[in-house]
Amino acid sequence: MPVSVGSICQISVPIASKAQGHFGTNKSMSRWRQRSTVIRCYNRRAEGRVRAGKNYYDLLGVSVESNAQEIKEAYRKLQKKYHPDIAGQEGHEHTLMLNEAYKVLMKEDLRRQYDASIDQMRVRNGTTYSGLAYSAWKGPLRPQALFVDENACIGCGQCVHHACNTFIMDEALACARVKVQYGDDEQKIEVSVESCPVNCIHWVDREELPALEFLIQPQPKEGYGIFGGGWERPANVFMAAKSFTKKLKQQDAMEHHQTRTTREEETPAQAEARANASRKLEEERLSRIWNWMKEIFSSNMLSRD
Repeated sequence: MPVSVGSICQISVPIASKAQGHFGTNKSMSRWRQRSTVIRCYNRRAEGRVRAGKNYYDLLGVSVESNAQEIKEAYRKLQKKYHPDIAGQEGHEHTLMLNEAYKVLMKEDLRRQYDASIDQMRVRNGTTYSGLAYSAWKGPLRPQALFVDENACIGCGQCVHHACNTFIMDEALACARVKVQYGDDEQKIEVSVESCPVNCIHWVDREELPALEFLIQPQPKEGYGIFGGGWERPANVFMAAKSFTKKLKQQDAMEHHQTRTTREEETPAQAEARANASRKLEEERLSRIWNWMKEIFSSNMLSRD
């Protein structure tokens, strides 16, 4: 098998503008490109088929959220199915594609780069995304919210000093974050934002806040062998949030489509059975309420006697 030298590129996107007053001022941000060289052994024709056809997750028959064990089990099962002794030459080519997908998805750094290339964002380490922001709100909801990019924060504490009801210091991580949106008056908030020496406080749309606060939370990093994994955050939380939100919308659309398809394929007998089951559940619920009311009425009568 030939050995080929390829390159993996990472491109950052402009970070959201620094907060100033209630309106962020757009500033041009430089783009950078980091290149690193890796050596891969692969079949060029097989790799071309993977890129032109299914992605690595589809090829292995696993979801984007699958962990390493699930990927390994799916890979071994497919390797047995497409072994050249069973499937012949076509099986040989398929196993080469499986090898390429397995190598990428089993290495966390390569997998993150691959996910970014196909605009996917995994929900990390089984953490459940509730869709709610971590910070609370004081007063009515407003169109914009404050967000601290903890990757850039140096823990100077200036924001907490000027607006202690809005910001809080995380001593364990040595960085600040927002605890209550608009916890202080507007003047104190503006002074705290202006006093930040690294411009890590941003005004963001309220709808963007839950994803940003979810993704900026440190997550356990996968370790290798005897080496501990440590902790990690997305290098660019704004780009990660954009991909994450896009994936959630795709999942919602897919689930809606599957539900509608299931109902369209439902036979009249199945529809009748489903309606009867729903009616029965509703009758049971009403019966429990009625029995509960009778018990209360009886107890009240006894207390009067």
